[in-house]
Amino acid sequence: METAGAELPDEVRRITRAEFNAMGDAGLFEDEQVELLEGVIVSMAAEGGPHVKAVMWLTNHFARMLSDDVMVGVSHPYAASDYSQPQPDLAVVDVVDVRRITDGVRGARLLVEVAVSSRRRDLVTKARVYATAGIEEYWVADLVDEVVVVHRRPTEGAYVDVTRHGKGDVVRACGVDVPLADLFAFVDRGRDA
Repeated sequence: METAGAELPDEVRRITRAEFNAMGDAGLFEDEQVELLEGVIVSMAAEGGPHVKAVMWLTNHFARMLSDDVMVGVSHPYAASDYSQPQPDLAVVDVVDVRRITDGVRGARLLVEVAVSSRRRDLVTKARVYATAGIEEYWVADLVDEVVVVHRRPTEGAYVDVTRHGKGDVVRACGVDVPLADLFAFVDRGRDA
């Protein structure tokens, strides 16, 4: 089983989410985009145009269709465990859970990562982090292969139900139908301009 710091020697001390947040509060990451995965500070990939378009489309689509008892968050820290604080591209969270935020979002109904260069990390490490946190539904919108990989039913640190959906499919989460043809067409619009 691969971890974020699997290639590091055993004597490396992993840091906690509390320590990571204290470092951030002290300004140590002022000009960096980083997240904490399994006790390791990981640089986040730069967001290009396709990534930004996909996040915007998904955010707008979910926000328009969701009921009033849930909210959509974008790129906010998610308090997954004492050693992991990823920043999912999109989180659908109950309003009551949003009101309780003190050090990161918790209890999401759906987390989404949009992947271009981060596909391996999103499909392996983050899937394990989110499954361990008990996230019932986790999507990876893979912009390279133009598929959405849906993870459901977390059990013992892994998702039991993992399916891939292409351009012709409609995927449903939180009572919202997501036509993947529309998502990928929006992302592709203007790519070659």
